[in-house]
Amino acid sequence: MPTLLQSITSLIDNITVTDRQEDNIKGSLSNLESSLKDKESGLFIDRTFTTGSYDRDTNIRPLDDIDIFAVLKFDDWKDEYGNLPNPQSVLTKFRTYLNGLNDYKDKVKQDRPCVTVKLSDKDFDILPSFAQSGGGYLIPNYDLQSWTHTYPEQLSKDLDEIHKLRNYRLKPLIKAIKYWNREKNNKIIASYHIEEIAISIFRNRDFVNYEEGIRVWFEHAKYYLSQDKFKSTDDFTVASSKISKVSGQLNDANTKYVGGTEGEAIQIWKDVFGREFPTVTIEEAKKVASALVAGVLKVGSNGNLSTTIGQSVTASKGFYGDVLKE
Repeated sequence: MPTLLQSITSLIDNITVTDRQEDNIKGSLSNLESSLKDKESGLFIDRTFTTGSYDRDTNIRPLDDIDIFAVLKFDDWKDEYGNLPNPQSVLTKFRTYLNGLNDYKDKVKQDRPCVTVKLSDKDFDILPSFAQSGGGYLIPNYDLQSWTHTYPEQLSKDLDEIHKLRNYRLKPLIKAIKYWNREKNNKIIASYHIEEIAISIFRNRDFVNYEEGIRVWFEHAKYYLSQDKFKSTDDFTVASSKISKVSGQLNDANTKYVGGTEGEAIQIWKDVFGREFPTVTIEEAKKVASALVAGVLKVGSNGNLSTTIGQSVTASKGFYGDVLKE
C-alpha cells in the first residue's frame, strides 16, 4: 500500500492536464482567437488573452472551462454620449457571430455572463471586456445590465508570487482542492475564489507537504469565504458547512496518521476526495488481479487482501482483468 503522502501526490498527478492535452488546447485556442479577431467579425476586438485556471496552471482534467478575455475597442462600441452598450447586447453579438461560423455552428451558447463555445472535449468561455486606464477591466455583471470591475492579471501575479514563495507547491495543492470542489461540492465555490483563499492563507503561512497544505486550506478557508462570490446565500452556507466537515475529517486523518494507523488515514482521504484518490499502487492492483484470476485471492476478517489468510474469493477476471494487459 502506498503511503498517505504518496497517495496525495498520485491524486494530483492523476488530475493534472497532460502535455498532449495542452497541445490540443493551444490548437483550438489559436483557431478561436483568430476567428474572434477577424476584421469581418464586426466585434472590434483590440486583443485577446487567456486567464482563469488555464492561464494560471491550476486547471484539472477532465478539462473544463478555458477563459478568454476579448478586450474591445472602446471607441467602436460607445454611443454618441460616450456610454457603453448594454452587456447583453454585446454578448448577443458575440453569440450570433460565432454561431454563424462553420467551425462553431450549434456549439455556442450564452452562459452568463459570458459566451461559451462547447467543443467535444473542452469548453471556452469568452468574456467581452473593456480595459480601464486605472488598471483592470470592465466585464458584464451577473445581472447582464451593467459592467463590473475585475483584475484578472493581478490574481495571476499574486498567485505566482505565493507559489514561488511556497517552493512551487501551491498550484498543485490548489488542483486537489478544485477536484474536491468539482467532485464533492458541485463546483459551488468559484474556481478563482479557491485561488484567492489559498493566496490569503499561505501568504504568511508555510507548509511542509501537500497533506499539511490541503489540511490547512480547509482549516482556514471558511474565514476567507466571501459571500458576494457565491450565486446565493444558500450556496455560501452550504460551502462553509462542507469545508468545516472536511476540515474535521482531515484533522481526524492526521491524528491517525501521526498515531501510526496510516491505513485508516488514507481511507478518510479517499472518502473526502473520491474516485481519483488511490489507495493501492498499479503494481499492487496487478498482484491482486493476478491472484483473482488464479483463484488464490483471500480476504481477511479485517478486509485485507492476501493469498494466505482469510476466506477464498471466487476466481474471476472481474473488473480488473484488463490491468494485467498493461
